[in-house]
Amino acid sequence: MSPSSEDPAIKILIVDDTISNVRLLEHTLRRGGYTGVSSTSDPREVASLHRDNAYDLILLDLQMPWMNGFDVMKQLREAGGKPRVAILIISADPAMMVAALEAGADSFLSKPFLLSEVLARVGALLEARARSGNEKRTASLAQR
Repeated sequence: MSPSSEDPAIKILIVDDTISNVRLLEHTLRRGGYTGVSSTSDPREVASLHRDNAYDLILLDLQMPWMNGFDVMKQLREAGGKPRVAILIISADPAMMVAALEAGADSFLSKPFLLSEVLARVGALLEARARSGNEKRTASLAQR
C-alpha cells in the first residue's frame, strides 16, 4: 500500500534555521495534505526528536548554526545505524548537495526551491520508503 498525503501516520520533520523557509515548507506540506508536520530551527534537537517521533521524512538544511546537516545525519546514524528515515537535503550549493547524497541523504532540493518540486520529491521519497518496507516484510515472510 502506498502512502497518501492524507495519512495522519506520516510524520515529517522540517529542520532549517531560517524561519521563513520553515513556515513556507510547513504551509506547502499542509496544503499538500500532510498533517503530521513538525519543525525545529535547532539542529541539536533532531536526534532526540526522531527517537521520540520516528519520522518518515526529514527535510534538512545543510548550513545551520551549532550543527550542520552533515553532523545531523552522522548523529542520526550513530543513534542506531542508518535510520529508517528519508532525508531530503535543502541547499543552494551543488557541491554540498553531492556530498550530502554521498553521506546518506536520499534526495535534495536546491534553493530557491519550487513548491511543486517539494511536494513531488516528498511524495516520491515516501512512496520509495513504503515500497522498501513492503519488500522487506515480504522477504521476511518468505523466509519463514
